Amino acid sequence: MKKIILVAAFLMLSIFQGFSQDRDFDGLWEGVLEKENGEQYKLTLFIEDNNVYGVTTDEDDDLVKDRQFEVQISKGYGEHLNFFWINKGGVWTETQMFSLSWSSDSELSVFHTRHVSNKSDEIDGNTDWGYFAKGTLK
Repeated sequence: MKKIILVAAFLMLSIFQGFSQDRDFDGLWEGVLEKENGEQYKLTLFIEDNNVYGVTTDEDDDLVKDRQFEVQISKGYGEHLNFFWINKGGVWTETQMFSLSWSSDSELSVFHTRHVSNKSDEIDGNTDWGYFAKGTLK
């Protein structure tokens, strides 16, 4: 009886594990995101094996990976793929976080947060600013 219960438990865990597998987000995705203040901007991403890269054009107008925005960490789980990157220069540090949700084979929903801190000349510490945006990629 113990063997039957163990086999049944193993089969159930195997089946449920299959339901939580990462979705394949691979491809070139682009769209427009809108900030809270109504300002819009274009976002183009290349995703390969759940690794996310920003995209830009080179001098020949060909699409290439934008190494300026190399993603530090990306993680897919089920219908979501989340990634963020951190950058620093001079007196500022910046973090950008993106959450992608699978809408269909041809559309992703995106939530984007940007947070920047700057060393301050007026106070002993930092000032910061940021924004939130959302949109879709196709």
